[in-house]
Amino acid sequence: MLRKLIAPLAVLLTMTSLVPGAMAETKVGLRTFYMNRDFSGDTESREAFTQAFRVDHESEIVDSLTIGASLFANAKISESGDSEKTGLLDSETGKGYAKLGQIFAQYTYGDMFSLRAGRWVMDTPLLNDSDSRGTPSSTQAVKLTGSYKGLTAYALYSDRASAKTNEDFEKYTDANGDDYEIVIAGGDLALENGLSFAAAYGDADGYATQTYLNAGYNFRDKAGMNVIHYIGEGEKTNDAFDAQMSNVQLSYTFTDLKLSTGFQTVTGDSGYDYCWGGDDDNGLMTSNSVQIMDFNREDEDSWQLRADYTVAAVPGLQGMVRHTMGEYTDAGRDVDEAETNAELSYKLSSSFLNGLKLRMRYAHVEADAYDDIDEIRLIVNYTL
Repeated sequence: MLRKLIAPLAVLLTMTSLVPGAMAETKVGLRTFYMNRDFSGDTESREAFTQAFRVDHESEIVDSLTIGASLFANAKISESGDSEKTGLLDSETGKGYAKLGQIFAQYTYGDMFSLRAGRWVMDTPLLNDSDSRGTPSSTQAVKLTGSYKGLTAYALYSDRASAKTNEDFEKYTDANGDDYEIVIAGGDLALENGLSFAAAYGDADGYATQTYLNAGYNFRDKAGMNVIHYIGEGEKTNDAFDAQMSNVQLSYTFTDLKLSTGFQTVTGDSGYDYCWGGDDDNGLMTSNSVQIMDFNREDEDSWQLRADYTVAAVPGLQGMVRHTMGEYTDAGRDVDEAETNAELSYKLSSSFLNGLKLRMRYAHVEADAYDDIDEIRLIVNYTL
């Protein structure tokens, strides 16, 4: 499998090297990932240790026309328990995988217009790809983007996606086995006074619609406010999808310390199911979507306190602690749940180890309705 995937990359490199004046860039990334998720009850623990590889290549073959391709691969070092549920290994076989995660062409006209088609790691509010494990998910799409001064607008069409550990791109499929496509239009505006606005609307061919609204304010890089509102409607797994979710985050930055607080509420007749379905690996943009939980259940309210600290005495060393607590009602029963997170990262800057980053992520979940969870992730990233 790996040999089959390297072949198209080799062809691409060869072709672009033969084009006179072509500008090419190739990056190699290594990610060593250890994850252990342990449950307090009878649920089996999940543990996996993997080594991921990523090769990204982009070439401007002619003026304004760029082509790119990326090889994603993840090899198993060790595993135990329900390791296929860690998101590091193939969800069916529990083995490693390799795939051509990106291959695309993009035409750019100055700073005002671009058209991209192919498969790539998507980053828009209503359709984005997760990079929280060994390698990211990716999306097949066509995207048109226009920019003017501080305003950016885009429209995209997508008919399939590939989850993090899936080697293939699968069509979006609903609960009845019917295929559908996703169309999204959106944009954002940044003003010089620190205000910013963003909006997006997505329609999955009658399966579901989602609306995203965002307003933010940044005062002299010290005080900040961010407000996000989602609206979702449609039919998912034969149940009505009818929910709204609002999230507000306030923050203030001292010299090396940033303090934040967030509040989130879900209203409507269901929880806020932000995934489009199929192999889509979409994520929320809200502050209360944390390491394990999203606090997006029906009628759930949640609050968060967070502190980020940069250690000035040790350049490249940063830490974060966060506590999020939520409450909702399930079949007349009041349910509390909470997640506490701690992170520590260190980015080396010496000439020999430049590009090496060490990261530790810890989560502890306590809830009335299910097992408590303790999870640790140890990650080493190195970019050549």
